[in-house]
Amino acid sequence: MATKKILYLDITDAIWLHFDIMRMWDERRFGVDQRSLLESALARPKHAAVYEDADLVGQAASLCFGLIKNHPWVGGNKRTATHIMEAFLNLNDCRIECQQKEIIEMVLAVESDKWKVEEIENWLRSRVIAV
Repeated sequence: MATKKILYLDITDAIWLHFDIMRMWDERRFGVDQRSLLESALARPKHAAVYEDADLVGQAASLCFGLIKNHPWVGGNKRTATHIMEAFLNLNDCRIECQQKEIIEMVLAVESDKWKVEEIENWLRSRVIAV
């Protein structure tokens, strides 16, 4: 990917994105369940950059993993995790090209502890494109 400075989402961005996707799905159970878990997941990309020298794709994988495993929302944790990951990539002039079925398979593999950050990153590498 490009060497430009990576832009990050803050907690306000994440909450708006959560509300956005939950409204889109006409969900009734939504909102922040545990703010500290949300903050922790949102910090993961920056930590991955500093401590693991992760690039944008590696940081997106770390963000997605943290959001899925932390369960910071009242409902819609997996949907919100992928929505926020996609927003993070979009903010940095990239997007994911894949079928919805592939995303569902990925998040279910993470939720069931079959995939960790490395597997998400490998999955993303062939699907993230610069725009």
